[in-house]
Amino acid sequence: MSKPILFILSDIYGTIEQNWILEYESRLLRSFQVEVFDCKELANIKANDVSDVHAEFLNGGIERAVMELESLEHRPTVILGFSIGGTIAWKFASKTKTPSIYLVSATRIRKESWKPLSDISLYFGENDAYRPSEKWMNKLNLKATILEEESHECYRHEKVVELVCADILEPK
Repeated sequence: MSKPILFILSDIYGTIEQNWILEYESRLLRSFQVEVFDCKELANIKANDVSDVHAEFLNGGIERAVMELESLEHRPTVILGFSIGGTIAWKFASKTKTPSIYLVSATRIRKESWKPLSDISLYFGENDAYRPSEKWMNKLNLKATILEEESHECYRHEKVVELVCADILEPK
């Protein structure tokens, strides 16, 4: 029997020289067929300066990445997205049936007024200034795990890797 498919969607920096993403992949490989996607490549972003990359994502890049994922022949059972990758996962899951999404530091979802019909697990650093408000969370009937003393790039830390992978491997 084949394993369920899990997509990992990178943050704004992509996957080049991002060893932290390998920590997630190695832990999840035993239970899933894991496919890692570089969000910069999905969105066809050529810029390297972070502010330019960010602007390109906001000016059509997110939509290009979603369309690229939609063009794939296979569909994931689970998506794990980090920061901008979490926003892409949210939008993809809203268009394509995806049973579970795990979003870490996906702060741009705070701009959304609807949610995908997926099981949604959210994680935000306590000190992330752009995390969605409690009012927004209540409006969409969502709950998030708030990671104490963590900031936006908390997903790079070992304790967060352990927590998120444990939640994926043994969902509540």
